[in-house]
Amino acid sequence: MRKNAREAVYKLLFSNQFNGKFDDEFKSIIYAEEKLNDDDIEFANSLLESFYANEETVNEIISNLAKGYKLERLYSTDKCALQLAITEMTYFKDIPRIVSISEAMELIRKFSTKESPNFVNGILAEYKKQLEN
Repeated sequence: MRKNAREAVYKLLFSNQFNGKFDDEFKSIIYAEEKLNDDDIEFANSLLESFYANEETVNEIISNLAKGYKLERLYSTDKCALQLAITEMTYFKDIPRIVSISEAMELIRKFSTKESPNFVNGILAEYKKQLEN
């Protein structure tokens, strides 16, 4: 399921913040934990590749939307969910934006603070509005 693929990518992005770039062995471990099938692995790899190819742009979008917050001051859990959703919303035209937002919100509710859902949802809703104008 793409939900599991997103969670795997989220965990990899989170790990990357503390441990630097991960290797293929670690990625395989995370994928196995999430029980990803071949289609899920292809989606997860595509999502990762899109993020890393556009990391600067994605982070700039987040910085511009997170008024009053520097990117490095965001909770790591929130930043990863934002990076994942912004990447999807920007570069995966076949995925409805509301799905990207919904999936990010599930990750936030599972892994972040009680205050985080409002903050992350506000940023993603604003970005969706900008994309649709």
